[in-house]
Amino acid sequence: MKLLLTACCFLLVLLNGGGVECRRHPDHGHHRNKQDRMLFVFGDSFVDVGNRPAAADKGLGSRQWFYPYGSSDSAHHNNATGRFSDGLVQADFMARILGIDDESPPPYRLRKANEVDPSGVNFAIVGSGASSGEGLGLGAQVDQLRRLVNHGMVDEQDLGDSVALIAFSGAHDYQSVTVTTAADEVRALSAKVTDSMADAVQRLQDLGVSKILVNTAPPLGCQPFRAWSYNYVRCDSLGNAISDTHNAALRRKLGDWQDVMLLDIHAAFGDVVRNSYEPCCAETSGTGDGFCGQVDGNGNALYTLCADPANFFYWDAMHPTQAAWEAVMDKLQPDIQDFLA
Repeated sequence: MKLLLTACCFLLVLLNGGGVECRRHPDHGHHRNKQDRMLFVFGDSFVDVGNRPAAADKGLGSRQWFYPYGSSDSAHHNNATGRFSDGLVQADFMARILGIDDESPPPYRLRKANEVDPSGVNFAIVGSGASSGEGLGLGAQVDQLRRLVNHGMVDEQDLGDSVALIAFSGAHDYQSVTVTTAADEVRALSAKVTDSMADAVQRLQDLGVSKILVNTAPPLGCQPFRAWSYNYVRCDSLGNAISDTHNAALRRKLGDWQDVMLLDIHAAFGDVVRNSYEPCCAETSGTGDGFCGQVDGNGNALYTLCADPANFFYWDAMHPTQAAWEAVMDKLQPDIQDFLA
């Protein structure tokens, strides 16, 4: 595997063959500099920065708080911070593009009473979906912002200078789809999911959010938990068909909305990763049921870890590495900046 790095251009990954630190200011959102934007982040584990509390024991739902998660994150002393990556995630790089901070706004869970951070709020939480999931769904996350507005913690000026990012991996909304699922059922499900996303966008605009970026679905068939069956050398056709169906529906519903940009991470993922979909951190159960960071009762690792995550696009069974997210967002940055201008 080979990673081509340039100082001024996006990182291009060439794969050949194969407790949260709350470092925020105490100010209210109203004390921002006039030129600053606020960022509101909605989604699942692609952009979660610690909204699910840490647990005492490592498990599938708490692994993001334990080694080796965060091991490349020098900004947080190489510690796990509740992010599903070896380091930073999409929301962090979005904040950098906006120039509001070096990382994502703090998680909603860690906000102080009667205060909103000047950089915004991250509402995203692992397990959620646009229309389904285990965590707070997209609609409930928008409700959290609405309550902040109703209580005066986010005001009209804040909203007028705000940007929203809606980012879902697609794993939870489409987890019910199998090889026996009829194409009509997939289309009906994608209609439901994208209706939920369009409804959330409308609600955010009604609140006064000025600019909204909505991720397309990534190539689901290329995520390691699906590509595992093909020794990580090719993608699962069903998973990619789900992505295509979802993205076609999303473009029909939101493609021409004013002040809304569809952020094409599907294309960006395809441009950055080549030929191999092997994760840096791979479970070794042999069944696909384990997880990155899993250990047995004696503390022995039930996973393998690559020497350098920067040489891999995927960190674990579903999530990109910090280097991959940086490459993807560097590639999308010019279009984002044009949209926000």
